[in-house]
Amino acid sequence: MYVGVDMTKVDRWQQMVDEHPQRLERIFTDKEIVHCEKKGKKKAESYAGLWAAREAVSKALRTGFSGASWKDAYVTWGEWGEPILHLEGMLLERAQAMGIREWSISISHEGNMAIAVVILG
Repeated sequence: MYVGVDMTKVDRWQQMVDEHPQRLERIFTDKEIVHCEKKGKKKAESYAGLWAAREAVSKALRTGFSGASWKDAYVTWGEWGEPILHLEGMLLERAQAMGIREWSISISHEGNMAIAVVILG
């Protein structure tokens, strides 16, 4: 079993939303962007959580994002709004090479912080 955790500041992502929104398209999938934009004033919080999710994945896989696309790890949402982690490309190859067959993610926000925890097994 492998665990990755990451925290990030929401105001960093608020600055990205305000000053460099075009960069979001390089990092997040279209579905993730639609999800975040629906959050209105809380969209930076959602972007921060998704960023933390990517970083947590890279830590659990012990690879960083060297050689991977930011979109090789992405999140969709289940029937109850729960986050569902997906891996593709180099990150999926790495997970398979490590014998990982399943994974789980939790994302949370509080104040100016977002956190994600990824468990790979």
